[in-house]
Amino acid sequence: MISLNRTFIRLLLAALMALCPLYTVMAEDDDYHDYIEARQLLDAGIILPLETILQNVRQKFPGRVLEVELEKKAGHKIVYEVEILRNDGVIQEVYINATTGDLLYTNGKK
Repeated sequence: MISLNRTFIRLLLAALMALCPLYTVMAEDDDYHDYIEARQLLDAGIILPLETILQNVRQKFPGRVLEVELEKKAGHKIVYEVEILRNDGVIQEVYINATTGDLLYTNGKK
C-alpha cells in the first residue's frame, strides 16, 4: 500500500511538472492578447494613455506605483486599477475610468 501511494505521488508530481511549462505558455499568450486589446482600445481613442493616468494619479496620491491593471467592469466600463505604496506605508488602490480619467473610487490598507 505504501509503495503504491509513493508511486502514485511520483507520477502525479511528474505530470504536474510536465504541465507547468504549458501553463506558462498559456499565461504568456493571455498577456499578449491583453496587450493587443489594450493597444486597440488606445488606438481607437477609447481609453487614455497609461502615462496620462499615472501623471494624474501621482499628483493626487504621492508614493510608489506598485502595479497597474486594465480591467473591464460591469456595464462595460473600462478601469485602470492602480496600486500605490504611499509614503506613510499604506497600500492605496485607486480606480480610474480609463475613458475619462475620472477617479471612480479608492481604498487603502496597511
